[in-house]
Amino acid sequence: MKFFFKDNSYSIFKMFINQIGMTIFGIALSFATSENDTLFLLSSVFGACFYMVLLYTMTWDIGYEEKIRIDAKRLKYNRFKGLYMSLYANIPNFIIALLALIGFYGASAFKNGTPISPGWAADVYGVGRLIASLIEGMYSGIVYVVFNFNPWAYLVIIIPSLITCTVAYIAGVKGFRILPAPKNEHNRE
Repeated sequence: MKFFFKDNSYSIFKMFINQIGMTIFGIALSFATSENDTLFLLSSVFGACFYMVLLYTMTWDIGYEEKIRIDAKRLKYNRFKGLYMSLYANIPNFIIALLALIGFYGASAFKNGTPISPGWAADVYGVGRLIASLIEGMYSGIVYVVFNFNPWAYLVIIIPSLITCTVAYIAGVKGFRILPAPKNEHNRE
């Protein structure tokens, strides 16, 4: 796996940068819609779907670029490559989820579903939630409206990106698209 990270570090970094870009978009949507739960949820679902489209397109391109080398037997096909890249890119999200879970389940007293005692648990949960709001902004409405800040939400929101990247890489290697190609890319296929 050491060589996997070394060989794919640029793609993994691009996945994380896409997340940061979508976070800025998600935070802007959150400011505009946070007063209305329905709009807040809809804008968050839109932001999350848009993020999945970006991940799909990027990972599909990676698979498609490797298709020639795989077909020529110069590169071994690994159908889980998209999943592995996404797992690496989501390491910060896993850490956030772990912080939120440790803080939540380490608490002995709660106020409105948020840990307040002991202090370390409240702090760990609060840090996890704060970092999540900074780098997972496109999911804010989903976490708030659907999950009511349940700490398991921070793990659940990782799953769509893992599935998207897995499917997109396989689709790219096989040369078929689930989403239509952009108009300027029809000549690639």
